[in-house]
Amino acid sequence: MKKRIIWNDIKGNRLLAATTWLFMAISAFMFALTCFLFVSLMTSVDMLMEKAQTPDFLQMHAGEVSETELVRFAEENEQVRDYQILNFLNLENSSMTLDGYSLTDSTQDNGVCVQSGNFDYLLDLENEIIKVSDGEIYVPVCYRQEYDLTIGENMQVGKDNFKIAGFLRDSQMNSMTASSKRFLVSSSDYEKMKAAGSEEYLIEFLLQEGADINAFAMEYTDAGLPSNGPAITKPLIRMMNALSDGLMILVILLVSVVLLLISMLCIRFTLLTQLEAGRKEVGMLKAIGISRGDIRQLYYLKFLALSRLGAVTGLLLAFLAKGTLSAYIQELYGVSENGLPELLAAFVCVALTEGVLLLSVKRTLKRTEKMSAVAALTGQHGEQKNEKRQLFSPQHLIVALVIALGIFMMILPQNLLSTISSPQFVTYMGIGDGEIRLDIRQTEDIAGKTEQVEKLLAGDEQVADFVTLRTTSCRVVLPDGSHSSLQVEQGSHTVFPVTYAEGESPKRENEIAFSYLCADELGLSVGDELLLSIDENTQEYTVCGIYSDITNGGKTAKAAYLHDDGSLMWSVFYISLKDGTVKDQWLSGYAKILSDNGISAKAVDIQEYVADTYGQTIRQIRIAAWVAVVAAALVMFVVVTLFTRLLVAKDRCDISLRKAIGFTGGDIKKLYFRGYLPVLLAGILAGILSGNLLGEKLAGLLLKTLGATGFRFLIDYKAVCGWIPVITVITVFCAILLGLLEIKNIRAYECCMGKE
Repeated sequence: MKKRIIWNDIKGNRLLAATTWLFMAISAFMFALTCFLFVSLMTSVDMLMEKAQTPDFLQMHAGEVSETELVRFAEENEQVRDYQILNFLNLENSSMTLDGYSLTDSTQDNGVCVQSGNFDYLLDLENEIIKVSDGEIYVPVCYRQEYDLTIGENMQVGKDNFKIAGFLRDSQMNSMTASSKRFLVSSSDYEKMKAAGSEEYLIEFLLQEGADINAFAMEYTDAGLPSNGPAITKPLIRMMNALSDGLMILVILLVSVVLLLISMLCIRFTLLTQLEAGRKEVGMLKAIGISRGDIRQLYYLKFLALSRLGAVTGLLLAFLAKGTLSAYIQELYGVSENGLPELLAAFVCVALTEGVLLLSVKRTLKRTEKMSAVAALTGQHGEQKNEKRQLFSPQHLIVALVIALGIFMMILPQNLLSTISSPQFVTYMGIGDGEIRLDIRQTEDIAGKTEQVEKLLAGDEQVADFVTLRTTSCRVVLPDGSHSSLQVEQGSHTVFPVTYAEGESPKRENEIAFSYLCADELGLSVGDELLLSIDENTQEYTVCGIYSDITNGGKTAKAAYLHDDGSLMWSVFYISLKDGTVKDQWLSGYAKILSDNGISAKAVDIQEYVADTYGQTIRQIRIAAWVAVVAAALVMFVVVTLFTRLLVAKDRCDISLRKAIGFTGGDIKKLYFRGYLPVLLAGILAGILSGNLLGEKLAGLLLKTLGATGFRFLIDYKAVCGWIPVITVITVFCAILLGLLEIKNIRAYECCMGKE
C-alpha cells in the first residue's frame, strides 16, 4: 500500500521528483568522483613505491665517496635493513634530443643510469623491473605525452644514438615536482658515456619497519658521511608524487562541498513546496486518525527511494568519468591492482552524502507535526498570515543563496588557477621573484665556481641586479635540548624576497627565518631562540620570520649571515635583467660563457621553471575550473527554472486576474523579472565577496598543508568581475524565460471559476 502511495505521489509530482533526484545524483557523483580519484592516486603511488622498493633515506652526493665508511656505518646501525650506492650521470640538456625535440630548454636535471641491483628499481609501464639491452634507452614516462613519443623512435645523446625501447616509471623522480629525471641504459653504454657528463652518487638506505627516518638522517649527518647534495626521505617522495594531482582532487572536493550545500537548499525548497501544495491532504490524513509519524514516514520513504536512485546514478557516472580524469595518474603510477578500496571508499562517501541530504529532509518534515488537521483542511497556514500574494516572496532567498553558492563554486577554482599561473606565485614556492635562477650544485669546488660566477655577473652590463645565496648544512639545537639537521640558505634575502606569513626576512646577524613546515615540525615561532652548530662552532640565533616554501619538501631556513660558512652544499643566484634585454638570448649566451669557463651550472627562466614543474597541475585545475563553471550554471538554471514554474503555478489565480483587468503576458513577465533583479544582484554580490574572501581562506588552508602559507589570491578580475557574472545573468534570465512560458497558457476567465 505504501509503495503504491509513494509511486502515485512521484507520478503526480514529476518535476519535483526529477529535481530531487537530480540534486541527489549530482552530489553523489561529485563526492564519489573525489573518492575514486583520491584513492586511485594514493593506492597507485603506494603500489609503485612498493614494487620499486623506494629507499627510506636517500643522500645525493657529488664528489668522492668512501665506501668503507659507508659500509661500516650501515652494518653498525641497527635501523639499516639494506643499503647501496648508485651512480647517476648528469648530462647537458643541450646534448639530449628526443625524436628531434631538444631538451635544451628543459628545467629538469636530466641524466642516465643503470638498473639498480638491490632496490630502487626503475619499472616499465606494466610495473615490471626493466631489463635494457645495448643500444636501447628507456625514457621517463612524463616525457611521453610532453614530446608525443612512441616506442621505436630515436634519442640522441651527444654523438650516440639510442632506440627508445620503452618508458619507465621512477618512484623517486616520476613527478615533475622532482627536479631530476633518470634515463635507463645498459652498463656498457653507461661506461661509454661517462666522459660526456658529471657523475654523482645516490646513497640509499632501506630501514627497518617503524624506524625513525628523521633520527636516522641525524645519525648520518653526525657520522660525517658524504652529503654534498640534498637528502630526501620516503615521506617526502610520497608527497611529491601526490602533489600535482592532489591539488586538482582537492579543488574537486571543495566544489563537491558547495554542491552539497546547494542540494540541501534545493531539496528543502522542493519539499516545502510539496508540503505547501499538499497541506489539505496532510490535514485529511490527520483527520482520519493517521499518526504524525506515519505521515512523516510516507514523505520520508519517497525521498529515501529517490536518494537510492540518486546514489546509484551518481556512483555509476563517477565510475564512468574517473577513467578520463585519472588517465594521467595511471600513466605516471600505473593502474591499481585492487580496485576494491576505490569502490568501497566511493560507496561509503556516497552513503554519507545521501545520509546528510536525508537528515535535512527529516528535519524539514518535522514541520508537518506543527500543523493541526483543522488548519491544514481550511488552508490556514501558520506561516501565511498575509493572504496577499506577492511576486517577491521569502523563498526568493533560496534562489539568491543558490546563485551566490554557484558563483562561489565558479570563482574558487578560477582564482586558484590564476594564482598558480601568476608570475608572483613563485614567492609561495620558496623561490625569489627574480627573472632567472642559476644553480651550482653536484660539482667540485662549488665555492670557487660561485666566486667566478659572481665576478661574471658583476661585469655583465645586461644584468640589472643579482644576489648569491649559499646553502650550508647545520645542526639546530632547540630550547628543549633536542637537535636536528638543517639546510640554511645564507645571503641577502631582501633583494628577491619570498612570501612571509609572519615576521620578516633576516637582515642582521643572529637572525634566521624558517619555512612554515620546518617551523611547524620544530615547534618554533617568531621570537624564539635557538642554537646553530656548524663544524662544532655554536652560535645563538633568533627566529625573525616564517615564510612560504613548497620546494625541497618545504623544510628550509634562511639567514643573512652564518658565523661559520662550513661546507658549502650548493649555491643559487637570482638575477634580473635590464629593460630591453632578450631573456632567451641572454640565457643561451650565458650558458656558453659558463661552459667556456668550465663551470657546470644550470640557468633557467623562473617562469619556465614554474610552467614545467606545475604545468600538469595548472592544466588539471583549468579542467576542474571549467567543470565547476558548467556544473554551477546547470544547477542555477535548474533551480531558477523550477522556482519560477512553481511560483507561476502558485500565482495562477493572480495572473488570471491581471489578465482579466487588461495586463498582457509581457507585462506580467516584466513584473516577475523586476522581482528577480534584487535577488540576482544580491546573489552575484554575495558570491563574488564569498568567493574572494572565504575562498581565499579555504585555498590557503589547502596550500598550507603543502608548505605555502600567508596565501593571497592573485585575482583575474576579467573572470571574477567579467565573464562569470555575465554567464550567471544569461543563465538566470534564460531559466526565468523558460519558467514563465506557462503564463501564456493561463486564461483570464480562470479567476472567475476559482481555479488555481
